[in-house]
Amino acid sequence: MKLILDLDTGIDDALAIAYTAGQTEAELIGITTSFGNVTVDTAVRNSINILDLVGKKDVPVYRGAAHPWEKESYEPGEVVYQIHGRNGIGNVDLGEARREPEEMEAADYIIEMANTYGKNLTLVTTAPLTNLANAIRKNKEAIDKIGKIVTMGGALTVPGNITPYAEANIYADACAAKYVFESGIPIVLVGLDVTMKTLITKKDIQSWEEADSKASKAITDMAVYYYTNELDYTEIGGAMHDPLAVDAAIHPDVIKNILPINLTVETEGITKGRIIGDMKLLNEKKKSCLVCVDVDSDTFIKRFTAAVRKVIA
Repeated sequence: MKLILDLDTGIDDALAIAYTAGQTEAELIGITTSFGNVTVDTAVRNSINILDLVGKKDVPVYRGAAHPWEKESYEPGEVVYQIHGRNGIGNVDLGEARREPEEMEAADYIIEMANTYGKNLTLVTTAPLTNLANAIRKNKEAIDKIGKIVTMGGALTVPGNITPYAEANIYADACAAKYVFESGIPIVLVGLDVTMKTLITKKDIQSWEEADSKASKAITDMAVYYYTNELDYTEIGGAMHDPLAVDAAIHPDVIKNILPINLTVETEGITKGRIIGDMKLLNEKKKSCLVCVDVDSDTFIKRFTAAVRKVIA
């Protein structure tokens, strides 16, 4: 399996990179970046630094969307800064990136890899869906060739985390998300419905400290920062949003219940960013989205913790 990660590299994206680096079943061939948890330029820097930290200096990074479709600029809000830190990685200082991103734009890279690898390519998106939307708009025929697209986003059966109706990735560019879902491109949706069931604990995080390396200290410090600030009702620990999307792509058996449905996204008013069934396609037999609604959390957490421990040793 050839794997591309499409990231807005904050802390859970960094953990997704580390987890992917520890997988033998998939080859990480590239990272595309977007605004979201951070600006796109910060996402580029963080992606390069995390790749280098976990021994993946040969994986290229591509700059993608700098802002949502309906806006001309983007700046993370204070809540995002609280959760991810001012630099997106819990204020852990990894310095400036020691290499440059590739010249090709993210959407063009996704299209090129889709044409190159076809069904052997898996795309995992853990950011706003702007890069994927841009790629579909440029060349839907190429994107149709991708073997699997797994998206971390949305909240169909549970409340959102940015508003009562919306999850952060979908809300950040609701118009692009609507375009993606209504395109008919098959997507496995790993939303809050399952990520909120996969809670890492303080004990799991602290187990990484035993490696006593630069990588173990940095990744542990990021995780402690994130899981101290993400949820108000836990001491240290929280949901494994982005890493679970990677696991669902590589180990699909971790998902225990799936709802096939055609989705759309509401783009205005208080329900902006809400994913919901597309009434126009309610009776269509073909369903473009598979929404994950239950997960084997224990298996995933054990696999994730062990994989990260291996790459940061």
